[in-house]
Amino acid sequence: MNDRIYHRITITGDPGSGKTTFARNVAERTGYRLITTGNMFRALAMQKGISVAALNELAETQQEIDREVDGYVKDLNAAPEHLVLDSRMAWYFLKNSMKIRLVIDPDVAVQRIFNDAERARSWNDRFPDMDTAMKEVESRRQSEISRYKALYDVDIGNDANFDLVVNTSHKTRQEVLEIFDKAFVQYKAQF
Repeated sequence: MNDRIYHRITITGDPGSGKTTFARNVAERTGYRLITTGNMFRALAMQKGISVAALNELAETQQEIDREVDGYVKDLNAAPEHLVLDSRMAWYFLKNSMKIRLVIDPDVAVQRIFNDAERARSWNDRFPDMDTAMKEVESRRQSEISRYKALYDVDIGNDANFDLVVNTSHKTRQEVLEIFDKAFVQYKAQF
């Protein structure tokens, strides 16, 4: 029997908080394999010819969309390797993970998404104006909160569910990584 402890770092965050970039940086820093469930969701939206926001709304009535992605994440509990997961719900499904949530002020999130071509593409279109961007970002956030509450009776917006919550609104990438480094040392000391 293998008694080796595998570290799991689960990262979630509000749209525009820098979650995906942070997850990539954490994976590079630790050397752990990165899994991004958002890529699965974006591919599904593209396959259906709709935006991520529209797929989120569709998932509110078609629970099999979330259950497929979530089943994949649950199966990772048996993976014999260290992992970093960029995922809305991995913190809930993976045992003994370091649970990290990135938050951001809504106006800063919209500015980041609206002004970043790569980030805007992940929403499957460019927003015509800031007001539309603000509505779409808030709609997606609310959709995700209500979906996971209905599916699993969990509040993904409750900071008490996480080991580390970082507001990235006015922090540099390096500052966020330094906060992670300190918390990660404490996480590893538990094992």
